[in-house]
Amino acid sequence: MADHPGPAMIVEGLKEAGVDLVATLPDINLHTLLERVATDPDIIHVPLCREEEGIGICTGGYLVGKKCALIMQNGGLFNSVNGIVSTLLQYNLPLLLLVYFAGDVGDRSFSTNGAMTQPVLDALGIRHFILRDPDEARTLIMRTQVLTQDYKRPVAVLLTKDALGRRRPGE
Repeated sequence: MADHPGPAMIVEGLKEAGVDLVATLPDINLHTLLERVATDPDIIHVPLCREEEGIGICTGGYLVGKKCALIMQNGGLFNSVNGIVSTLLQYNLPLLLLVYFAGDVGDRSFSTNGAMTQPVLDALGIRHFILRDPDEARTLIMRTQVLTQDYKRPVAVLLTKDALGRRRPGE
């Protein structure tokens, strides 16, 4: 699965969209994507200990002219709601959120997280798009980056196992 095109296409989409600072949290399903982000010389990579830290770091990056993205699992999205509301939404700040969609259809774990992800994003007024086909990664990321910049609010791309190359045969 390591040679799956999804992670490379996601990073290419970030770069083509002008994203130059990416904050991340470790997650086994995001491992290949995070390795690519961490080793790309065109991206400033900021590893985090907690998701909410990423809101502050990306806010600071935006205020000094960086285009930022935050990569985390949907459980981390839930942990960062306070920072999203009190900073990004309160002050109309753009941020591209790339969120691993644990508990998505066909995912045999974290079904509650999967069931709550879109309703939480809806409740926050955060537009979101599901990435299933890795061939759509570059276009979707570029378009959502434009949307977050123009909209001046966070926008989420939900990353599925299919897009990341993590789906096992038969799932």
